Amino acid sequence: MGRTFVIGDQHGALKAVIQVLERCQYNSDTDLLINLGDIVDGWSESSELVQFYINLAKNSLQKPIFIKGNHDDYCHQWMKSGEVNENWYYKGGKSTIESYKRTGYYKKMSHLNFFNEMSDYYLDSKNRGFVHGGFTSKYGLGRDESSTYYWDRTLWESVNDTAADPIDLEILEKHLEIYMGHTPTLEWGEIIPMNRYNIWNLDTGAAYTGKITVMDINTKEFWQSDNVVELYPYETGRN
Repeated sequence: MGRTFVIGDQHGALKAVIQVLERCQYNSDTDLLINLGDIVDGWSESSELVQFYINLAKNSLQKPIFIKGNHDDYCHQWMKSGEVNENWYYKGGKSTIESYKRTGYYKKMSHLNFFNEMSDYYLDSKNRGFVHGGFTSKYGLGRDESSTYYWDRTLWESVNDTAADPIDLEILEKHLEIYMGHTPTLEWGEIIPMNRYNIWNLDTGAAYTGKITVMDINTKEFWQSDNVVELYPYETGRN
Protein backbone atom coordinates (compact mmCIF):
# COMPACT_ATOMS: atom_id res chain seq x y z
CA MET A 1 0.00 0.00 0.00
CA GLY A 2 1.12 3.55 -0.72
CA ARG A 3 0.26 6.67 1.23
CA THR A 4 -2.81 7.36 3.36
CA PHE A 5 -4.51 10.67 2.66
CA VAL A 6 -7.32 12.41 4.49
CA ILE A 7 -9.41 15.13 2.84
CA GLY A 8 -11.44 17.79 4.64
CA ASP A 9 -14.84 19.35 3.89
CA GLN A 10 -15.55 19.89 0.17
CA HIS A 11 -19.09 21.30 -0.15
CA GLY A 12 -19.74 20.64 -3.82
CA ALA A 13 -16.42 22.08 -5.08
CA LEU A 14 -15.52 19.46 -7.67
CA LYS A 15 -12.96 21.72 -9.37
CA ALA A 16 -11.08 22.16 -6.10
CA VAL A 17 -11.17 18.43 -5.32
CA ILE A 18 -9.67 17.54 -8.70
CA GLN A 19 -7.05 20.25 -8.23
CA VAL A 20 -5.91 19.17 -4.77
CA LEU A 21 -5.83 15.46 -5.66
CA GLU A 22 -3.60 16.32 -8.60
CA ARG A 23 -1.34 18.42 -6.37
CA CYS A 24 -0.76 15.59 -3.89
CA GLN A 25 -0.31 13.13 -6.79
CA TYR A 26 -2.94 10.80 -5.39
CA ASN A 27 -2.81 7.34 -6.96
CA SER A 28 -6.10 5.51 -6.53
CA ASP A 29 -4.46 2.13 -7.10
CA THR A 30 -1.95 2.44 -4.26
CA ASP A 31 -3.03 5.31 -1.98
CA LEU A 32 -5.89 5.19 0.53
CA LEU A 33 -8.12 8.28 0.56
CA ILE A 34 -10.22 8.88 3.69
CA ASN A 35 -12.93 11.46 3.10
CA LEU A 36 -14.11 13.27 6.25
CA GLY A 37 -17.48 14.21 4.77
CA ASP A 38 -19.55 17.25 3.85
CA ILE A 39 -19.12 16.35 0.22
CA VAL A 40 -22.26 18.30 -0.71
CA ASP A 41 -23.88 21.72 -0.09
CA GLY A 42 -22.39 25.05 -1.01
CA TRP A 43 -20.87 25.25 -4.47
CA SER A 44 -22.72 24.24 -7.62
CA GLU A 45 -21.31 20.77 -8.36
CA SER A 46 -22.50 18.60 -5.47
CA SER A 47 -24.10 15.87 -7.58
CA GLU A 48 -21.17 15.93 -10.00
CA LEU A 49 -18.76 15.52 -7.07
CA VAL A 50 -20.70 12.54 -5.76
CA GLN A 51 -20.59 11.02 -9.26
CA PHE A 52 -16.84 11.68 -9.35
CA TYR A 53 -16.43 9.69 -6.14
CA ILE A 54 -18.70 6.90 -7.36
CA ASN A 55 -16.51 6.57 -10.45
CA LEU A 56 -13.35 6.81 -8.36
CA ALA A 57 -14.45 4.03 -6.02
CA LYS A 58 -15.46 1.84 -8.95
CA ASN A 59 -12.12 2.23 -10.70
CA SER A 60 -9.74 2.19 -7.71
CA LEU A 61 -7.78 -0.80 -6.48
CA GLN A 62 -7.47 0.95 -3.09
CA LYS A 63 -11.10 1.79 -2.31
CA PRO A 64 -11.67 5.21 -0.71
CA ILE A 65 -13.43 5.49 2.66
CA PHE A 66 -16.30 7.95 2.85
CA ILE A 67 -17.38 9.28 6.25
CA LYS A 68 -20.76 10.96 6.49
CA GLY A 69 -21.01 14.64 7.44
CA ASN A 70 -24.08 16.52 8.60
CA HIS A 71 -24.64 17.99 5.12
CA ASP A 72 -24.34 14.54 3.57
CA ASP A 73 -26.94 13.29 6.05
CA TYR A 74 -29.33 16.10 5.10
CA CYS A 75 -28.93 15.20 1.42
CA HIS A 76 -29.38 11.51 2.17
CA GLN A 77 -32.65 12.17 3.96
CA TRP A 78 -33.90 14.22 1.02
CA MET A 79 -32.97 11.51 -1.47
CA LYS A 80 -34.81 8.89 0.59
CA SER A 81 -37.99 10.86 1.31
CA GLY A 82 -38.15 13.72 -1.18
CA GLU A 83 -38.86 16.09 1.71
CA VAL A 84 -36.77 19.25 1.91
CA ASN A 85 -35.52 20.21 5.36
CA GLU A 86 -35.94 24.00 5.51
CA ASN A 87 -32.85 24.49 7.64
CA TRP A 88 -30.81 22.45 5.16
CA TYR A 89 -32.24 24.33 2.17
CA TYR A 90 -30.93 27.66 3.39
CA LYS A 91 -27.56 26.30 4.56
CA GLY A 92 -26.36 24.87 1.28
CA GLY A 93 -29.11 22.44 0.34
CA LYS A 94 -30.55 24.71 -2.35
CA SER A 95 -27.44 24.42 -4.50
CA THR A 96 -27.36 20.65 -4.00
CA ILE A 97 -30.98 20.22 -5.07
CA GLU A 98 -30.36 22.41 -8.12
CA SER A 99 -27.29 20.36 -9.00
CA TYR A 100 -29.22 17.10 -8.74
CA LYS A 101 -32.09 18.41 -10.83
CA ARG A 102 -29.70 19.75 -13.46
CA THR A 103 -27.84 16.45 -13.84
CA GLY A 104 -30.72 14.08 -13.13
CA TYR A 105 -28.46 12.05 -10.84
CA TYR A 106 -31.11 12.02 -8.11
CA LYS A 107 -32.83 9.37 -10.21
CA LYS A 108 -29.81 7.05 -10.06
CA MET A 109 -29.81 4.34 -7.41
CA SER A 110 -26.03 4.53 -7.33
CA HIS A 111 -26.26 7.94 -5.66
CA LEU A 112 -28.66 6.77 -2.98
CA ASN A 113 -26.43 3.75 -2.41
CA PHE A 114 -23.42 6.05 -2.08
CA PHE A 115 -25.05 7.82 0.87
CA ASN A 116 -26.41 4.55 2.27
CA GLU A 117 -22.89 3.13 2.43
CA MET A 118 -21.12 6.09 4.04
CA SER A 119 -19.55 5.38 7.43
CA ASP A 120 -20.23 7.21 10.70
CA TYR A 121 -16.53 7.02 11.54
CA TYR A 122 -13.42 4.97 10.75
CA LEU A 123 -10.67 3.46 12.89
CA ASP A 124 -7.48 2.24 11.26
CA SER A 125 -5.08 -0.50 12.40
CA LYS A 126 -3.05 2.02 14.45
CA ASN A 127 -6.14 3.20 16.34
CA ARG A 128 -6.25 6.50 14.52
CA GLY A 129 -9.81 7.82 14.42
CA PHE A 130 -11.57 9.63 11.60
CA VAL A 131 -14.90 11.39 12.08
CA HIS A 132 -16.67 14.38 10.59
CA GLY A 133 -17.79 16.27 13.69
CA GLY A 134 -16.64 14.62 16.87
CA PHE A 135 -17.57 12.27 19.69
CA THR A 136 -18.36 12.48 23.37
CA SER A 137 -18.11 8.95 24.77
CA LYS A 138 -15.38 8.38 27.34
CA TYR A 139 -14.69 5.11 25.51
CA GLY A 140 -13.82 6.86 22.24
CA LEU A 141 -15.34 6.31 18.82
CA GLY A 142 -18.06 3.69 18.55
CA ARG A 143 -20.37 4.45 21.49
CA ASP A 144 -22.23 7.62 20.42
CA GLU A 145 -25.38 8.18 18.37
CA SER A 146 -24.77 8.68 14.64
CA SER A 147 -25.94 12.29 14.86
CA THR A 148 -23.15 13.03 17.34
CA TYR A 149 -20.55 12.01 14.77
CA TYR A 150 -22.12 14.31 12.17
CA TRP A 151 -22.84 17.32 14.36
CA ASP A 152 -20.74 17.42 17.53
CA ARG A 153 -18.36 20.34 17.98
CA THR A 154 -17.72 20.08 21.71
CA LEU A 155 -14.59 17.93 21.38
CA TRP A 156 -12.86 20.42 19.10
CA GLU A 157 -14.17 23.36 21.14
CA SER A 158 -12.95 21.67 24.33
CA VAL A 159 -9.36 21.46 23.11
CA ASN A 160 -9.60 25.13 22.15
CA ASP A 161 -11.13 26.22 25.49
CA THR A 162 -14.27 27.55 23.79
CA ALA A 163 -16.80 24.85 24.77
CA ALA A 164 -19.78 25.87 26.88
CA ASP A 165 -19.78 22.39 28.43
CA PRO A 166 -16.24 21.01 27.97
CA ILE A 167 -15.54 17.31 27.53
CA ASP A 168 -13.02 15.51 29.75
CA LEU A 169 -9.93 15.48 27.55
CA GLU A 170 -8.91 12.09 28.92
CA ILE A 171 -11.03 10.66 26.10
CA LEU A 172 -8.30 11.78 23.69
CA GLU A 173 -6.15 8.98 25.11
CA LYS A 174 -8.50 6.43 23.54
CA HIS A 175 -7.01 7.07 20.10
CA LEU A 176 -3.50 7.61 18.79
CA GLU A 177 -4.70 10.49 16.64
CA ILE A 178 -8.06 11.95 15.61
CA TYR A 179 -8.86 13.57 12.28
CA MET A 180 -12.02 15.63 11.86
CA GLY A 181 -13.65 18.43 9.90
CA HIS A 182 -16.98 20.21 10.42
CA THR A 183 -15.73 23.31 12.28
CA PRO A 184 -13.86 25.64 9.91
CA THR A 185 -10.37 26.69 10.94
CA LEU A 186 -11.36 30.13 9.62
CA GLU A 187 -13.04 30.68 12.99
CA TRP A 188 -9.53 30.76 14.48
CA GLY A 189 -8.12 32.89 11.68
CA GLU A 190 -6.39 29.93 10.03
CA ILE A 191 -6.61 28.65 6.46
CA ILE A 192 -4.37 25.62 7.07
CA PRO A 193 -5.01 22.46 9.14
CA MET A 194 -4.99 23.01 12.89
CA ASN A 195 -3.50 20.65 15.46
CA ARG A 196 -4.56 20.57 19.10
CA TYR A 197 -3.30 17.74 21.35
CA ASN A 198 -3.67 14.67 19.10
CA ILE A 199 -6.50 16.14 16.98
CA TRP A 200 -6.13 17.45 13.44
CA ASN A 201 -8.88 19.67 12.01
CA LEU A 202 -8.97 19.47 8.20
CA ASP A 203 -11.93 21.79 7.56
CA THR A 204 -10.07 24.74 6.08
CA GLY A 205 -13.16 26.67 5.07
CA ALA A 206 -13.89 25.38 1.57
CA ALA A 207 -17.58 26.21 1.97
CA TYR A 208 -16.70 29.87 2.48
CA THR A 209 -13.51 31.73 1.53
CA GLY A 210 -11.04 28.93 2.24
CA LYS A 211 -9.52 25.92 0.54
CA ILE A 212 -9.85 22.13 0.39
CA THR A 213 -7.02 20.36 2.18
CA VAL A 214 -5.52 16.88 1.74
CA MET A 215 -3.01 15.57 4.29
CA ASP A 216 -0.67 12.58 4.33
CA ILE A 217 -1.41 11.28 7.83
CA ASN A 218 1.99 9.65 8.23
CA THR A 219 4.19 12.62 7.30
CA LYS A 220 1.69 15.45 8.05
CA GLU A 221 2.58 17.04 4.71
CA PHE A 222 -0.50 18.72 3.25
CA TRP A 223 -1.67 20.16 -0.04
CA GLN A 224 -4.42 22.69 -0.70
CA SER A 225 -6.60 23.82 -3.55
CA ASP A 226 -6.84 27.44 -4.58
CA ASN A 227 -9.35 29.47 -2.63
CA VAL A 228 -12.60 27.88 -3.74
CA VAL A 229 -14.28 31.25 -4.32
CA GLU A 230 -11.70 31.85 -7.07
CA LEU A 231 -12.64 28.60 -8.79
CA TYR A 232 -16.36 29.49 -8.68
CA PRO A 233 -16.18 33.29 -9.17
CA TYR A 234 -19.85 33.74 -10.03
CA GLU A 235 -21.16 31.85 -6.99
CA THR A 236 -21.45 32.56 -3.28
CA GLY A 237 -21.00 29.08 -1.79
CA ARG A 238 -22.16 29.29 1.82
CA ASN A 239 -20.94 32.86 2.25
